[in-house]
Amino acid sequence: MRHLLFSYHTCPFEEPGAGLAGGMNIFLRGLLAGISRRRIETDVLTRGTGNRVEVSRPAPGLRILHLPCGWSHPPTRAGALSSLPRFIESARGLLAEEGSPYRIVSAHYWMSGSAARALFREAGRTLPIVFAYHTVEARKGEAPGAVPGGLPAARRSEEEAISREADRIVCFTAEDLSHTERIFPAVSGKGEVIPPGVDDAFRHPPSREEGRRRLGISPRAFLLLLAARPDPGKQIPEAVSAVFSLRRDVQADILLLVVGQGPPAEGTPEGVRYLGPVPHAEMPALYSAADAVLCPSLYESFGFVPLEAMASGVPVAVPESGYWGARVAAGGGGIAYPAGAPGGLARAIGSLYRDEQARRRMAEEGRRIAAEFTWERCTE
Repeated sequence: MRHLLFSYHTCPFEEPGAGLAGGMNIFLRGLLAGISRRRIETDVLTRGTGNRVEVSRPAPGLRILHLPCGWSHPPTRAGALSSLPRFIESARGLLAEEGSPYRIVSAHYWMSGSAARALFREAGRTLPIVFAYHTVEARKGEAPGAVPGGLPAARRSEEEAISREADRIVCFTAEDLSHTERIFPAVSGKGEVIPPGVDDAFRHPPSREEGRRRLGISPRAFLLLLAARPDPGKQIPEAVSAVFSLRRDVQADILLLVVGQGPPAEGTPEGVRYLGPVPHAEMPALYSAADAVLCPSLYESFGFVPLEAMASGVPVAVPESGYWGARVAAGGGGIAYPAGAPGGLARAIGSLYRDEQARRRMAEEGRRIAAEFTWERCTE
């Protein structure tokens, strides 16, 4: 069987935290590795920065095709939308040249869904389309503490059209599927929950001592980790402020590492180190060095950082809203705090700082929760 996968706005093998890359890239890497092991041939169509199709073959049966879309460098999200018609034109030319030997099409994120619709529904082709939203724009505005804003008309229209025209909609949690069906009633009856996995490297990370040695951090410091791409909804400034408050209150050696974003223009606050984007293969060592991981994002359809932290045996601080807030409240693994409440994250960090025994208990709880998530189950 041959499978055509659209990942327009970001190549699956871009490093999470850089540009438009994030949790979707982690998911696609795990998915593609799993279906490659099952000997399902896959062509991935993604945007390129050159004037011709560039092809790589990172695994047996897997081709990544970077298609011209009018940009000489990776665009912003708004820029990616403006170059989508050129990408669709390039994909149409490729399919005309190579034929369409595919039995199934999948698309990830709404711009990819728009491309799949244009090439397979509007053109009258009848191949089944499997779609994953990854994020739904309407849900971002519903998150506690979110700043109200208008929905981009193009995205709203495309997400609704995809809900009608896709043959199967994949969500990562039952909660996300329920919300998606509420927003798009056409999803009802064709949604499916397929939880992602977590790489085994996170289940067997380096020792805490080795992780800190690599970072040059004292074994006595209380180390917090936050991994997120630059995005207002990820709440990075709020986390920095919470750590600053705790440092001021307890007068202790508390350090926050921020992965995925460089230092702000106004400078680096005391007790914060910005590492910028870090290769995903190096993240297990960072998790192992940390005493706790902060996950303050206002909205995640899933959230790979809490899962990777739990698999690594590190407690998390997560908002009560969302999937991981409910899992932590029910099964442990960290602290769930009220999102949007003043001081909520700071109090959660303070509780983690003051109770080492609780952190040990949460570490074991988190490992048990993370054991449910494997790429083998995801791709079976």
